[in-house]
Parts: sequence; C-alpha cells; structure tokens
Amino acid sequence: MTQFMQHSDIVYKTCLLLVHHFHNLIYHSDRKTGFHTRIFSHVLHPEKAFVYVGQSEKVTAETPTHLEHVVPCAILISECKRLIKAGNHTLQDIAVLLQTHWNVAIITKKEQTFLDVDLGYKSTMPDGWTFETGNTLARFELAKIRLCA
Repeated sequence: MTQFMQHSDIVYKTCLLLVHHFHNLIYHSDRKTGFHTRIFSHVLHPEKAFVYVGQSEKVTAETPTHLEHVVPCAILISECKRLIKAGNHTLQDIAVLLQTHWNVAIITKKEQTFLDVDLGYKSTMPDGWTFETGNTLARFELAKIRLCA
C-alpha cells in the first residue's frame, strides 16, 4: 500500500469519525457544544501531512506564509450538519464529501488578507457553491491564488 493510499484511508476514516461525532452532537446530545473549527487541526495533526494540496506560486523562502484551509472549516462543519439534518445522504456519503473538500495549502499572508478581508471569504464560499458538486478551489480561483506542488 502506498503512502498516499494509507493517508487517504486515514483521512476517510477520520472524516467518517467526524461525521459520526457531528451526528451524535445533533441527535444524541442536549448540549449545543462540540462544533469548533479547530477540531480539524487537532484530529489530523499536522494537517499538512494528511490533506496538503500545495502552495501558492507566490510563496518564496522570504515570504511570510499561512496554512489555509481551502474550504473554510466553518463551511465544512455547517455543510456536514446540513446534510446530516436533511437525511438524504448516508454518513459514509457525507464523509466522502468532507474528505473531498478538507484540504490545506500554504499561501502568502498577503493572499490570506486578500482572500479573507478584501474578498470576504474568511468563512464563506462563493455564491452558488455547493458541498455536493462545488469546486474545492473556488475561493482560491476567485482570489487568483494558483497552487503548485
């Protein structure tokens, strides 16, 4: 088994664990806690070892950088919750979607500011984007952030 396949399996199983956790919080807990965006960086640590998709072509050795979730964690959580509540998808299907969109990339601090502040995409995706069919890189494409390996 290749390292990529091992990591892919670990990522899927972790996504399934998270989806089950979200399901339990929604339907089996009277507490409204547990949904925190930091869960992603803690459950697969370091994320770069598991869900890294590249770095901005503008990154240099001298550039201040930031590890950015390609799809914001708040969106990953809210979309999982939406699909769980809708009941149209199995937890396994939701885990596959989560695995598809849970990626990190290294971008410059300037790109982060442009993405989060100037474009307003800190915790949102572009209008019309859907978890089920959306392009994971949609935010980056609008910000003209190009990734290289």
